[in-house]
Amino acid sequence: MTHDVLSGLLFLMTGAAIIYLFQVRRKQLRYLTPEQLAELEEQDFDQLKVLLKTAYERMLYMGVLFLPLAFSSIHDGSKVSKLFFLLLITLLFLSNIPPRNRIIRLLEQYGLSVNDLRTRGIRI
Repeated sequence: MTHDVLSGLLFLMTGAAIIYLFQVRRKQLRYLTPEQLAELEEQDFDQLKVLLKTAYERMLYMGVLFLPLAFSSIHDGSKVSKLFFLLLITLLFLSNIPPRNRIIRLLEQYGLSVNDLRTRGIRI
């Protein structure tokens, strides 16, 4: 196997793992109830769900971008196309930081932490 095929397979597995992670977390979000986070007011709970959906969807978009990157790598695509997809993935990664920061700030307002959410079965 050549270096391009190995890196293409790595990109493919990375994309598949991120997409799977999105599916699992999105399913868990469906079962999130206000009773699990009784500290939050109703409007803040709704805002938390929207922020989590935003973060998860951006994670999905990033995972999907790994698929054409893998295809481009396996089929000896140009370096420009690989660079283009890597740049898009980097931008999506960076665009996912603000919603996650807003989630943390919202939780801190109510004295909650990420570890508190994990113990309740909620993953960010």
